[in-house]
Formats: sequence, C-alpha cells, structure tokens
Amino acid sequence: MAELLSELTTALDAGDLSSAVRAGERAVAADPKSSEAHDLLGRAYGLKAKESKVLEQVRLAKKARAFFARAVELDPANAAALADLALYDMRAPSFLGGGKEKAHREAERVLELDSARGHELLGELAERKKDLALAESEYRSALEAEPRENRARRSLSDVLVRQKRFFGARQLWLERRETDPSDPTVEYELAGIALASGKDLDAAVEQLETCLSRLRGSGDEPHPADVHERLARIYQKLGRRQEASVELEAARRLASTRRDWRQGISASEK
Repeated sequence: MAELLSELTTALDAGDLSSAVRAGERAVAADPKSSEAHDLLGRAYGLKAKESKVLEQVRLAKKARAFFARAVELDPANAAALADLALYDMRAPSFLGGGKEKAHREAERVLELDSARGHELLGELAERKKDLALAESEYRSALEAEPRENRARRSLSDVLVRQKRFFGARQLWLERRETDPSDPTVEYELAGIALASGKDLDAAVEQLETCLSRLRGSGDEPHPADVHERLARIYQKLGRRQEASVELEAARRLASTRRDWRQGISASEK
C-alpha cells in the first residue's frame, strides 16, 4: 500500500494525472478504507477535470468530490481531506455539488484540526465573497499559526498586491528570506511583485535566475516551467523579446500540456 501511495503522490507532483488516477484507483482497491488514498485520488480526478473537455470535466469533477467526501467519512479527523472538500465546495458551482455555505462549515471543522489551514480556507472563502479585509485578517492569522508556511504567505501577498500594497507584500517575503535564505519561493514571489508593480524588473531577472538555481523539486516550490514563464514576461516588459522567446520555449518544453499561461503569453507576443 505504501508503494501505491508513493507512486500516486509522485505522479501528482509530476503532473502525470493519468498515472496518478491509475495508481489511485489501485490504492483504493487495495485498501477501500484508506482515507488518504481516497483523498489523493480525488485530487487526481479534480486536476484531470481541469484539463478535460466540458462533459468530461463534469463527470470527473463529481468523482473528485465523491472521493473527497468518502475520505472525510472514513476519517473525520483527516484535515487534508476535509480541506480538499472545502476547497472543492467553495470553488465548484452548485450543479457540481459545490456551495459556499457547505465550504464554510467544512473550513470551520478544519480550523479545529489545523489552525493554519483553517484560517487559509476561511481567507480564500472571504476573497471569493469580495471581502478583502476579512481575507487579509484570516491569512495573517494563518501565518501567525504557522510562520514557515509559504501557502498562507503567498495568499496574503496576493491580497496585498491586488490592492497595490506592493511594499507590504515585499516585506512578507523579505521576512521569509531572513528565516530561510535558500528558499527559492522567496525569489519567485519577489519577482512576481516586481512584475505586478512594474518596478525593479532588472532585479527580478536576477531573482528568477537565483530561483532556478535553488529549486530542489519540493512540492511546495514553484514549477520550473512557471519560473521560465515569469522570466519571459519580465523580459517582455523590458523589451528583450528574443530572451523572452527563449524562456517561453523553455517553459513550454517543461510543461507541454499547460494551456492557461501558454495562451495568455502567446497573445501578448503578437
């Protein structure tokens, strides 16, 4: 069973969703009472849904929710599964089983099990309700509960950037750099703030090159393709089109199935 779960998580980290689904189905068959296996298979189905055509999206999304719900049923104390269910419900429309009221109840349950994750979920829910002040408060609470957690720091940073509070966003990552100078996520996020503000773009190039040199393949780090894509955007802003094209091609090679940013940056090249 441990091998199957390892295979499943490896496939998820690599973005090999077909392999992740196959490994997940085998893991669930091997242990029908494994909450972790059901949760991870739900993630695989959910990610696969995003890359599928409309009718297939509906089928796979409903399967994802069913596996998340079953994971929670098997182990009500599985905070990761409960968080996945809450995320699904806050993001999915009602015809796919989603609903913000359900998500709020689930997030409150996560809060009892994992304070940082619970506040993160409540922060995202507040964002979706356009309450940025509450979202900021929840993300700050999440960061206080787990100061080394980049996910909450990133969410808080994004809220500040949306309000053009670039100085505050930068300070969050400079603080993180003090506690872990080798964290590549810091350089990636600082470059993103520079891109959003339109300032310090030359420094942002150096930050992204540093980020690439420090990537360790950890699941919470930016994907190399995203780093190259961000570098391409910065080169475009600087008017260095040839270098932008080189970086974009590197991103495409590393993530050939990605459609979202590929379409956006291709449009800006015209």
